[in-house]
Amino acid sequence: MVQKFDVVKALIRRGDEYLFVESKDFSGGRYEVPGGRKNKGESDEVALLREVGEEVGLVVRVVRLLDEWNLDLPAKGLGLNGKTYLCEYVSGDVCLGDEQSSFCWVSREELEGLDVSEWLRKSISCL
Repeated sequence: MVQKFDVVKALIRRGDEYLFVESKDFSGGRYEVPGGRKNKGESDEVALLREVGEEVGLVVRVVRLLDEWNLDLPAKGLGLNGKTYLCEYVSGDVCLGDEQSSFCWVSREELEGLDVSEWLRKSISCL
């Protein structure tokens, strides 16, 4: 049985750099962006602010929706209905949560060569 979840992801911009994280349990590329499952009745913006705070300890401002995507992970019994938002860094220092192992800030020029999943590459192309 596949469980379906609504998820939101934050492509965080600070100046001309973007935040990427390495997660301990992630498939589809070396890097991803902070975010996760929405709670029942939670708006995208509230979920983004909560997830970013939990995962990387930053305060951000949601700028705009970049992309909507679907990802099926049958090996994990999951189906994700996702949205990726461009977010602007507001304050804080990166402080990784339990799910991430490392992070990096990447320049706009470096985005193309980054090892990311297909859904994230598509979201990045919408910048």
